Amino acid sequence: MEFIESVWRDLGKPCVEGTQELALSFATENGAAFDPNNSVLVHGDAHSHNTLGSFDKKGRYKFVDPDGLFAEPAYDLGISMRGWNEELLVGDAITLGQARCRTLASLTGIDERAIWQWGFMERVSTSLLMLQISMTQSGVRTLAVADLWADASISWNR
Repeated sequence: MEFIESVWRDLGKPCVEGTQELALSFATENGAAFDPNNSVLVHGDAHSHNTLGSFDKKGRYKFVDPDGLFAEPAYDLGISMRGWNEELLVGDAITLGQARCRTLASLTGIDERAIWQWGFMERVSTSLLMLQISMTQSGVRTLAVADLWADASISWNR
């Protein structure tokens, strides 16, 4: 929460205020609901660039370069929601994002809303980090999707 609040302010409020507020409300909700009994050791940065093809099983992959966090399982699934901006920005970002979230939930049995929330928080925080370290084009695209998702009238945003 502190990172999103301070960097958003320091960068001159680079996204719609409602986007920042939604990310903070998700963070508040998840913080209040945190239960160590429902938490696991997660990778912490489970995206496609942190995978390697398995030598022992063709067509299988393994995660590498873990950050190792103790969090709810939806956290790592949310990481996979933060990328693929080009596809989202040329298509229907809301429908495509919801479909990806539902697929992840279906494959894992993890709650859709939890995946959506973590994905949204990751999207906002990562885009702010990108802007902070001068990855401007990527940061702007990532925030553009976050703005679209924040403005969507979907149940996961309530």
